[in-house]
Amino acid sequence: MKCMNVDSLYAFYGSLRRGMMYHEVYKNGMDYQFSARLHGFKLYALEEYPFAVKTGQPSDSIVVEVFKITDPKTEKSIYELELEVGYYYDEVTVNAIAAGIYLYESPGNYPEVKGGDWVKFFGFR
Repeated sequence: MKCMNVDSLYAFYGSLRRGMMYHEVYKNGMDYQFSARLHGFKLYALEEYPFAVKTGQPSDSIVVEVFKITDPKTEKSIYELELEVGYYYDEVTVNAIAAGIYLYESPGNYPEVKGGDWVKFFGFR
């Protein structure tokens, strides 16, 4: 079972996106590549943190920012942080690039983030 992306590329949709809390913590070990809309996923709010769930429906989508993680310690730290709080690791294809992503199994009873954009949801951009 894979636990980290072979090219250290990751699709982040929440607190690791530019301008958000954890991006500020880890930004020295990450290089922004591009932004995209990833179809087949929905975004939910777990209080101040987001989580995405795979739906498989093309009409569902979330906004992601793809980063290359340049520091192995940063990559390991993010991986451990995400798994510790209940996410699981998966891989997606974004603009023909394989990227790691951290997801939740189920939305539970948490509110959906309409439009799938965590940064916009908080009014930062």
